[in-house]
Amino acid sequence: MLIEVEKVLLQERPDVVLVYGDTNTTLAGALAAVKIHIPVAHIEAGLRSYNKRMPEEINRVLTDQCSNILFCPTETAVKNLQKEGFVNIVNNGELVGDSSPLSQSHSRPAIHDLRFVTYGSPLIINVGDVMLDIALEVRKLMKKAGEEKRILERHFLEVKNYILATIHRADNTDNKENLQNIMEALKQITKSGLKIFFPAHPRTKKALGKFILLNDMPKNLSISEPISYMEMVAMESNARMIITDSGGVQKEAYFFKVPCVIPRGETEWTELVKIGWNKVVGVKKVDIINGVLSTLNEDSATKEWTNFYGDGRASEKIVEVLKNYGG
Repeated sequence: MLIEVEKVLLQERPDVVLVYGDTNTTLAGALAAVKIHIPVAHIEAGLRSYNKRMPEEINRVLTDQCSNILFCPTETAVKNLQKEGFVNIVNNGELVGDSSPLSQSHSRPAIHDLRFVTYGSPLIINVGDVMLDIALEVRKLMKKAGEEKRILERHFLEVKNYILATIHRADNTDNKENLQNIMEALKQITKSGLKIFFPAHPRTKKALGKFILLNDMPKNLSISEPISYMEMVAMESNARMIITDSGGVQKEAYFFKVPCVIPRGETEWTELVKIGWNKVVGVKKVDIINGVLSTLNEDSATKEWTNFYGDGRASEKIVEVLKNYGG
């Protein structure tokens, strides 16, 4: 992968290579670029689970070290980078504004007013989360077209009367005991009367078959094929709660004010645990069940909700930085 990416970069000679997230391709893009002296900009920089058993953790740490511009989604991400010695931080790590009246009214320094060259490199800047941009835009389009209701009806689901579950991390899918614990917990949770809708990642579906964990499924535990992003947003935003080991789904749950239980030992989105919307419960059957049942007994309407992830304009801010950055 690294060799092939490098071939493309040598041919195209871009001014900057923009990489996103924490996948193997993210790191490959960053390494290929830095080796031939092309600046790297990393979107979703600064996330840390502090679990180096996770391939994603290695990818994100190394990508940050390769990058000239680090686009952080939250203040927590900026603080993580500060702990690692990064010092060229725009606006003290707080969210920067754009040129819109909304941003100016909140007294945030506008992107076009900042002299990035004075900060040096690597540059750390909190632009908010691009996932919020797309989630809000997709939901707006769905609502306008009446598609959200049709998606729920297609899967025989009712608003706030089901649990959405997703499991895909290798620590869970490749470990029979962990995956069995999760599936047994889901079976038990269906006794609460709520339907569980579980779109299974191909890796998860394969593991469920390999470990013979698809037998004796209760009627209201629905395991489906993977669904589209639009369908996923509809499912997330209308669920009573979400059970997931996905970092992105944890965050999207919070966008839509849906509580989330996480069958993992840690999370990158620590601010959501601290504020009480998300719970990290590990992978023991009893802990998953207790975490879910206690969450179902909570009143989400009374929970504090803080805007950690920006104003839905992260993508625009990234473009402005790339146009104006002189480092």
